[in-house]
Amino acid sequence: MNTVAQAAERPGRFQEFWYYFQENRGAVFGLWIFGLFVVVALLADWIAPYDPTVQYREHLLQPPFWQAGGSLAFPLGTDAVGRDMLSRLLYGARYSFYVGIVVVMVSAAGGIVVGLLSGFAPKWLDTILMRVMDIILAFPSLLLALVLVATLGPSLTNAMIA
Repeated sequence: MNTVAQAAERPGRFQEFWYYFQENRGAVFGLWIFGLFVVVALLADWIAPYDPTVQYREHLLQPPFWQAGGSLAFPLGTDAVGRDMLSRLLYGARYSFYVGIVVVMVSAAGGIVVGLLSGFAPKWLDTILMRVMDIILAFPSLLLALVLVATLGPSLTNAMIA
């Protein structure tokens, strides 16, 4: 007869994280909303009622359907050149996710390189790198982004760099 009590097996890290995560109802609600945005961005080809680049000149600056003069043909209205705003929002979500993913990946790669250099290089290089980072972080990030975009010119790539 074995009298040694078996120790309860500890749950995996993900299971433990998910247990504590689902206790926070606000975080779970936010995750559902984020998931909905991702699904909408992925399915924009099928959800969008119109091509976001086509101009409907007879419907310039049409208001949303709930305002006077609006119609369900263009639920969120049209812009100054007659493009459907709902379609532009749905397709624009793709660019937003693309920019976010690229910025996070480039920032993580840059941070890893600077961290490895600071950790494994000589002390004097670590000091120089940290002073450079202090200078960069001393500037307001929005001001630095505006200066970079003004210097490099307006484009999606330059916005991601900023």
